[in-house]
Amino acid sequence: MNVLSGILFLIAFIPYIIAILHGETIPSPVSWAIWASVDTIALIAMRKEGAMSGQLSGAVLGAWVVTVFAIIFGRPEMGSIEWISIAGAIIGILLWWKTGDAVLAIICSQIAVLAGAIPTIAEAYINPAHEDPIAWSIWLLSCVFAFLAIKKWDAANVLQPLAFIIIDITMFALVVLRPAFI
Repeated sequence: MNVLSGILFLIAFIPYIIAILHGETIPSPVSWAIWASVDTIALIAMRKEGAMSGQLSGAVLGAWVVTVFAIIFGRPEMGSIEWISIAGAIIGILLWWKTGDAVLAIICSQIAVLAGAIPTIAEAYINPAHEDPIAWSIWLLSCVFAFLAIKKWDAANVLQPLAFIIIDITMFALVVLRPAFI
């Protein structure tokens, strides 16, 4: 389940990148850079704690690729939410460095991931056509497999899949379900 979750998460980037290239999706470079950065921090911290996440491995790789495309084709905006996300990531790194507790980095990075999602969620609410429904559907499916793959229910293993599923359920509702009922 863990490997399948990672593969699905990585596959979901394909239609998303295609939608960016066709001008159908207008990504936020700031959101994607935050996600790529804090996902990388979380992956390193989770590995330190012995928590493996195929989903997060796929997310890190794909998020860095999308960040490059978002810088080229997206709409750069730096508001208070983005600064809060960056601060959360920095606080997580500092707490980890000072205490040696990687779980603090995981907690802070997942708070930053959720905060970093706010601009994307807001844009999807205003204009759901700016997001790719196929990508968000596959990402949500990946979240289901990531939850099924959890073997140890502790902060190091649960927080990342929980943050991802919160974001992906929200985006699925805005991008897939809401347009179907409007």
